[in-house]
Amino acid sequence: MKKLLATMMMLAVVMGIHAQQTISAQEMSDRIQIRALVDNYALLSDQFKQENYNEVFHKDLKLRIHMGENVNEINGVDNMINIYKAAGAVDISFHQTGQQVLDFTDSTHASGWVYLTALMVNQGNARHMYIRYFDKYEKIDGRWWIVERDQYILFSE
Repeated sequence: MKKLLATMMMLAVVMGIHAQQTISAQEMSDRIQIRALVDNYALLSDQFKQENYNEVFHKDLKLRIHMGENVNEINGVDNMINIYKAAGAVDISFHQTGQQVLDFTDSTHASGWVYLTALMVNQGNARHMYIRYFDKYEKIDGRWWIVERDQYILFSE
């Protein structure tokens, strides 16, 4: 089952790339690994396991949260974890990642956009959020990390 899922993911990645563009097996693998970071972030959030964000984000993470003209900066994944946990838990959390567009600078650096919708329910009150991330990724010691994130909260109700 795991092999079938990996094969399906690779096909989806390949089909999402321009038909004329040829990519190497390594780039295909890198794209899958980077996508897994984004999806694991959503999963960890929905499982209320923010303490495990250090599996996705590099310890020296630079995070900027944009809400209109306001920008809040957080440096370091441990600070991010503490701030997100202090914001308070909700009863239900549902993060759904959408499209991801990646550009590789070289074999160890990439950046790209990710779209996400989130539903948070607390004491019966639902809050919908529409978010766009601009992430920078770096391959360190053979493993990809999110090293920078600009989080644009486009709409929240």
